Amino acid sequence: MSINAKYVIFQIFFCFCIAIPGLPRAEWIDAREMFSILPDSIFENTPEGLPEAEKQQLLSNGESDFWEIVHESPEEMLIEALPFRDKSMGLRLFRNPADGSTTVAIGTMGEPVCSLELWRRDSSGRLVPVDTPPEPETGEFFTKKHKLPAQVKSSVQICLGRDGLVATPLFWNQDGMLPAHLENEVLFNWNGSGFEKKIVRIRNAGR
Repeated sequence: MSINAKYVIFQIFFCFCIAIPGLPRAEWIDAREMFSILPDSIFENTPEGLPEAEKQQLLSNGESDFWEIVHESPEEMLIEALPFRDKSMGLRLFRNPADGSTTVAIGTMGEPVCSLELWRRDSSGRLVPVDTPPEPETGEFFTKKHKLPAQVKSSVQICLGRDGLVATPLFWNQDGMLPAHLENEVLFNWNGSGFEKKIVRIRNAGR
């Protein structure tokens, strides 16, 4: 066998070996399949709910009595409540090429108070709940140290964002919710194996 032929065989073998870690990719579940196997617990936070029969109707027809799939791709879905479309549920997948697992975030979108669930499907098909990232401190939303008045309470929630997860602070007193003039945005971007916190200065904050 010539040297050139041996080199070609080696190159083919090398490329095949490099491709092996990506083999689970062919078995990765898409957004619709993931939605079909997820429990419906997140919808218990909505007035409409989503019984199993209606979920199957939604998957089959793209629309049910109270919900409609308005956007769908292999990586995400957006579902809106009918008839007023006043509530949106988002679903987004995050892949881990190293172990073939898929993490899914599903939750309400565009609301002051959100609901969010994280689940992970491993390469064997097992589905388990996952904890959300630790909630950031309220001070991380500001460039300078802020001390809240004693009568103002606060908490931080983790919500489904545009490209990953986003932390949202809530402020209130005895009269109700208070507006927040934030200087930083706290994001949790997917790094291939988990969510990594990133603090981003809000453009024109304070103007």
